[in-house]
Amino acid sequence: MTPPNQTPDHAANQTANPVRRPPLDAAQIVAAGIELADDEGVDALTMRRLAERLGFKVMALYNHVANKDELLTLMVDAVAGSIEAPPEVRSLAAVRAHAVATRATFVRHPWAPALWQRYLPGPNRIDHMELLLRHFDESGLPPDVAHLGFHAVTNHVLGYTLQELSMGVHADDPDAPAIVERFLASLSPSAHPHTIAHVHQHIDGHTGSSFEIVLDLILDGLSTLPDHP
Repeated sequence: MTPPNQTPDHAANQTANPVRRPPLDAAQIVAAGIELADDEGVDALTMRRLAERLGFKVMALYNHVANKDELLTLMVDAVAGSIEAPPEVRSLAAVRAHAVATRATFVRHPWAPALWQRYLPGPNRIDHMELLLRHFDESGLPPDVAHLGFHAVTNHVLGYTLQELSMGVHADDPDAPAIVERFLASLSPSAHPHTIAHVHQHIDGHTGSSFEIVLDLILDGLSTLPDHP
């Protein structure tokens, strides 16, 4: 039956011309994947769940990304693209600013650091690598020391953040206090006094965030290294 005040032709046109959704593209898929991974962790990300989140059938995603590995590669590179570029300051100061910005980005996307080395760099990561390498090259450090510095800084950012995020996850575990107590009970005060003191420093929160302190030690120390043959 045609609704009141609506002609049969008008009703037929509505059926024949349903409201069309904006077309799906790779950028939408990547953005939704990042949002899902941020909300629930990357292990919760499946192509089917992502399709449901976007309101499309799963096969629609495969018109734009070949598989989940390609999606994760694009997601990691999109995260790299969101890292704030360092200011135009002297070279090692720019390196420091970039390292701090990278860690902040990792903290916003805690699933990304674990995938950073798993996938080959995409264009955004390559641009950041080129930028850091240029700053090291312009720093006045000998070439071999600059090479070591690049790896020391990038490894510090990645390794520190992975450990920090892992410890944060374990700290949220309701069994964490009992686990720590069992670990401490397994240590001997006479044989492991420094390890026990170290654990208590973490428990008491006396260590604070050492990321920037260690970063400065790395950058300051580079200037004391001789060139390597």
